[in-house]
Amino acid sequence: MHELGLCDAMLKTIRHVLAEEKVETGEVRRIVLEIGELSGVVPRFMEESWKAVIDRTPYADVALEIQMLPGYADCLDCSAHFRPTENDFQCPVCGGTKLKPVSGTDMMIQSIEVGETEVEKTE
Repeated sequence: MHELGLCDAMLKTIRHVLAEEKVETGEVRRIVLEIGELSGVVPRFMEESWKAVIDRTPYADVALEIQMLPGYADCLDCSAHFRPTENDFQCPVCGGTKLKPVSGTDMMIQSIEVGETEVEKTE
């Protein structure tokens, strides 16, 4: 479950951003995370891992909101552009399996909500 490592790295990034912005830990209310459908990251595992990583830390009450981003691929055989389904990475036009993901492969912290404001988007 690589989500635990991702959450640990995410918490380090959040700490770094908060230090740069001179924001107190206790002011953080919510983290908004964007996850691409083709990223290989399982949202449920991210939520569980986030709870484990922040347990008994100053971030223990910080909510994690996950927003899923659609994933698209191009078929290298017929050039079709389509949205693969979770379990079917096959071109719906020609049946080819040589696909190139073109979006939805990333995971990014969209925002860190503190007090009544949001800290800028970070990657």
